[in-house]
Amino acid sequence: MQTDIFSPRSGRRVAETQSDAYHALTVKDLTEGQKMVLDAFRAGRPPLTREDIASITNLKLGSVCGRVRELLDAKRLFVVGSRKDLATQTSHQLLSTKPVVGA
Repeated sequence: MQTDIFSPRSGRRVAETQSDAYHALTVKDLTEGQKMVLDAFRAGRPPLTREDIASITNLKLGSVCGRVRELLDAKRLFVVGSRKDLATQTSHQLLSTKPVVGA
């Protein structure tokens, strides 16, 4: 009898093999888009928003958002705060490759 596994993010049922494959990803298994997003966080760069990453990498914002979600789920990126966009008056998550100490 197979145990049902549900994605914590989407709530959908996933196959056990899908779950195992996802959790077995290593750094060398990152997609090109994921590598580009992580490359935006070069040493010394402050935390970045998704818009900052799109500007640095020349990727479309929709593509950046998808890759960031994958990297957040894989614990390779962390939300470390937020910043208000003065033009739109909306709050944007600040992302970093290191978690906030003491959080």
